[in-house]
Amino acid sequence: MKLVMSMSMATLLVGCASSAIPISQTEPVPRDELYAFQTKPAGESGKITVIRDSGMVGSGCDIVVYVDGRKVAKVGTGQRASFYLPPGNPSIGAGLAGSGLCGGAAIRTISANVKSGKESLYRISGDMSGFFIGPYVDYQ
Repeated sequence: MKLVMSMSMATLLVGCASSAIPISQTEPVPRDELYAFQTKPAGESGKITVIRDSGMVGSGCDIVVYVDGRKVAKVGTGQRASFYLPPGNPSIGAGLAGSGLCGGAAIRTISANVKSGKESLYRISGDMSGFFIGPYVDYQ
């Protein structure tokens, strides 16, 4: 009986995780939901692209993306947003937008790596523990 319960719980948790998708299957974030870093700065710059997984986890809630504490975009499931930044290691974060069921969760942050003339990819994923941001891995 314990084995059946454990397997049922594992199945439920796996079914509640978001799903990584190839960049080619993502949609761009609408322009009115992009708030900053949309033009290349003077001098050297690189690009950060943030991709949000598809799936049912949190699909009713948008995620707000932050760069060095500044709100830069609102990203829905299966969407991507790009930002132009000077070279360096800015902090990028992700947190739930809004209030009610979509509010109250902590903003998760990581240190990004921006190199001149290069693009760095990051992924927002979610499971029963919440949302996370980390490096993008191409699963194909």
